[in-house]
Amino acid sequence: MNTDYKFELLVAAYAHDLKNQLQALTEQQEMLVVDLPKEYQLKLAPMISHTNKIKEDTLRLVSLYRLENTQQINRDDAWPHDTANQAIESCLLQFPSIIINNKIDNDSQGFYNDQLAQLALVTLITNSVQAGATQISLNCEEHDDDSLTFIIEDNGPGFNKAILDGSISTTKAAGTGLGLHFVKMICKAHLGANKQGKLSLSNNNTGAVARLFLP
Repeated sequence: MNTDYKFELLVAAYAHDLKNQLQALTEQQEMLVVDLPKEYQLKLAPMISHTNKIKEDTLRLVSLYRLENTQQINRDDAWPHDTANQAIESCLLQFPSIIINNKIDNDSQGFYNDQLAQLALVTLITNSVQAGATQISLNCEEHDDDSLTFIIEDNGPGFNKAILDGSISTTKAAGTGLGLHFVKMICKAHLGANKQGKLSLSNNNTGAVARLFLP
C-alpha cells in the first residue's frame, strides 16, 4: 500500500464512492416504485426512507471532510426556490406525511454552495420533524448586498431555552448535537463582503425558527 496516502483521504474517497452508489440505488428504487401496485409501494417506503437517510448521512460525512480541509468552498449563482425544492423532495422520501411548504419566490437568486445549502436545509427539516413538527415552511430574504437568509419555521414545540442560549446542543436522549453543528459549519464556510455566514435560532408563537444567513 502506498504510504503517501493518508488514512483520512482514503476514508473520504470511499465515502464519496459510497455516496454515489447510494444515489444510484435511491434512483433505482424510485423508478421501481412507480411501476408497482399501491400495496407494494407502501411496503417499500421504509426501505427507500432508510436508503435516503444513509445517503444523506454519507453526503454529510463527505461535506464535513471538505469543510475541515478546504480553506474556501465553491460558490456559484443559485436559486433558493430550487435549492429548497431539492431539500424538500429528499425529506419527503423519509417523512412522506409531513407538510412542507416552499414559500420562496421563483425569481429569488443568491451566490452560495447549492449542495451544502441543501444539506443544511435537510438537516434542519429533519430536526423539526424529530422534535414533533408536522408542518414546516421555507422562506427566503434577499438583502441589498446580494446576501440572503433562508428561513425555516415549524409548528413544533420550539427550541429548548438551553439550546437557544448555547449551553447544550441537543435535547434528544440519543442525540449528539452534530446536526446543528454541521449547519453552523456550512454557514460559517460562506464568506463574502467582509461578512461570515451564521445560523440563528429562535421561537415564535407557532414553533421554532431557524435562519441561515449566507453572505
